[in-house]
Amino acid sequence: MCNLYSGQDPNLYAREKRSLRLSGFVTSICLERLFWRVLDAAATNEGMSTPRFIGKLYTEMQARHDEISSFASLLRVACAIYINAHPEKPLASYVPELAMGTRAAAA
Repeated sequence: MCNLYSGQDPNLYAREKRSLRLSGFVTSICLERLFWRVLDAAATNEGMSTPRFIGKLYTEMQARHDEISSFASLLRVACAIYINAHPEKPLASYVPELAMGTRAAAA
């Protein structure tokens, strides 16, 4: 069972930092590469760039809640919600390396 989780490509959980503007301020967000790929897909699905999508999410969350204690955590949960809302799109479609690893493991 643990091989399913421990056999993943380290590039999937490599940390990636991106800079963007939130509420007029430039900031950096550090997430695992997989989450950035899912956010890119969600943004494309909404017809926006990833920075614009994240900015809109941030603004909407601020309107609902006075304070966001961990925006990076919120983004990870948003990714899980997006993946769950699109069951027709397998995880491997966000991460082609994962599909290659799955094929190699099945061989």
